[in-house]
Amino acid sequence: MNCTYKVGFGIDFHQLVEGRELFLGGVAIPHTKGALGHSDADVLLHAICDAMLGALALGDIGIHFPNTDPAYKDIDSKKLLAKCVELIRGKGYRVLNVDSSLTLEQPKIKPYVPAMQETIAGILGIGMDTVSIKATTTETMGFVGREEGLVAYATVLLDEIAPAKLPVKIKNESGFELPAYATSGSAGMDLRANITDPISLQPLERTLVSTGLYMELPNGYEAQIRPRSGLAIKQGITCLNTPGTIDADYRGEIKVILINLSNETQLIAPGDRIAQMVIQSVQQVSWVPAETLSSTERNAGGFGHTGKS
Repeated sequence: MNCTYKVGFGIDFHQLVEGRELFLGGVAIPHTKGALGHSDADVLLHAICDAMLGALALGDIGIHFPNTDPAYKDIDSKKLLAKCVELIRGKGYRVLNVDSSLTLEQPKIKPYVPAMQETIAGILGIGMDTVSIKATTTETMGFVGREEGLVAYATVLLDEIAPAKLPVKIKNESGFELPAYATSGSAGMDLRANITDPISLQPLERTLVSTGLYMELPNGYEAQIRPRSGLAIKQGITCLNTPGTIDADYRGEIKVILINLSNETQLIAPGDRIAQMVIQSVQQVSWVPAETLSSTERNAGGFGHTGKS
């Protein structure tokens, strides 16, 4: 099964100068200095932007919002973050959580962290409890220690947005429409008999019925073939080997094994709905050889029992 998670890392630096406002995490922080930059120079939001873009190999904010473009002069970095949200959503992803760190000597940002979390979470569409903001100093070492600049680091976790419906390639060589869901809440789709003449099924007789359908399931999915309740009740016809499994690497025609469990001869006509197909996700396992298994209250009880005491 394909991994749907992506991790991105971002880092940003800005000088600190007098005469500029200091914005961190979308919040104005009272201070004697502010970050120097083409935009409002919000070092934390820039690091988060870079992490989001990097997770999908989309470059960095310098590519998408160049400092040579007058359109971004003094722009509010919250707008840049919102644009990055649009970019990753356009690729089918969303942010799950953010972990970030600020490195600066002054000011102390702890009183402003909740406001930053609320601002960032609101733009990303996630909960405040999934936005981590930490801060540290360099113990007066380096340009940060001399209060000449500040640094922000950010890591984000992205998750693929599940499509409303799973796209599946299908080849239709039948004379009928593609299988479809009868209602918005349906789990299965009807399969039809792709036959030219009616099939006569004697009691307890079985037959293999063509559907004229071929499909290419994505890895990590299977198609289950199940009986139709109406066919079973009215005619006593059901599926053998049920639920049958169609694997993701199968490319042959979908066929259905039917059996007549009634006491009378039953007819299957061209186009009859003969079974239902349900698409399900599956996960392969990796066996871990063991000499013993953990004990439970049930242990081996119940297998093959009638359920009666």
